[in-house]
Amino acid sequence: MSYTPSPAGFWKRYVAYFIDIAILYVIVEILSSLFFAFRGQSELGSLKEILATLQAAQASGETPDLLAIMQTLQAVILPALIFSTVAYLVLAGIYFSVMESSPQQATLGKRLLGIKVTDIHGQRIGLPQSIARFFAASLSWITMNLGHALAAWTPERRALHDYLAATRVENVDPQNPGMPLWGWAIIFLHALAFIGACLLMVLMMWLMMQQISAI
Repeated sequence: MSYTPSPAGFWKRYVAYFIDIAILYVIVEILSSLFFAFRGQSELGSLKEILATLQAAQASGETPDLLAIMQTLQAVILPALIFSTVAYLVLAGIYFSVMESSPQQATLGKRLLGIKVTDIHGQRIGLPQSIARFFAASLSWITMNLGHALAAWTPERRALHDYLAATRVENVDPQNPGMPLWGWAIIFLHALAFIGACLLMVLMMWLMMQQISAI
């Protein structure tokens, strides 16, 4: 029997990825909270010191030492930022690589959307190929998401990292390739949030121009 691919649509992939990122975000936030609690006393002391400095400057009418405040904030925020970034990269690498090379061939998000990752012949990929796919995805991000957008433009619905890793994302059930209603609801809410953010940005720019013109 010849292999007939059933490529997953761009929006199904988008919703699946959103679910996966939401899951990872919760885990990273928990780990970051534990990290912050471990460093808590010194971090909390630094933040209290900044607040006390600002309050004292406001009470005396003096200008606070912004450079010192920025340096203190950097000492507080930078370690947490580095930790959360590294934690996300490690967890995401394990999550995507292991689950997409598992017998289910899919992350939790992909399983909910009824899609899976295969090689170009429709077969299950191994862990090395799955790891290569994960790292190749960084190029899809570096290209300002144009690499991801290829999944909407190309007939095979393959993103840049799919071409680089020789993989596909396909429907588990070719007879039922549609997006579930709740998936469209997520896309609709994201579209509203995007439009709202754009309108807010335009409003802020208009207010800024009004203030400048009034000077």
